[in-house]
Amino acid sequence: MALDEDTAWVLWPEYFDRSRPRSQGRKVKKGAAINDPNVDQLSAALRQLGLQHKIEREKKYPANWFSSDGRVLVEKTMPKSQLVKKVGELLIKAQRS
Repeated sequence: MALDEDTAWVLWPEYFDRSRPRSQGRKVKKGAAINDPNVDQLSAALRQLGLQHKIEREKKYPANWFSSDGRVLVEKTMPKSQLVKKVGELLIKAQRS
């Protein structure tokens, strides 16, 4: 299955950045966020979940267009809110270990 923004969820590292307020794009609680997340960390979490995904490093988060690490497209196997929560939990676990 080819992943594109019409057929996949888009995850930005900004969703999981502890230093960002929700008004600047953070989607998880501060307790489920990490410092300076990147697409490679998101990819590792998605591999743990067994989800097909594709990294697009050249893309820029619209609210932070001048400095961005890219985004990850993820197959739609669950609601996006559930996906974001699970990825956040895995990022915290990875950071603690």
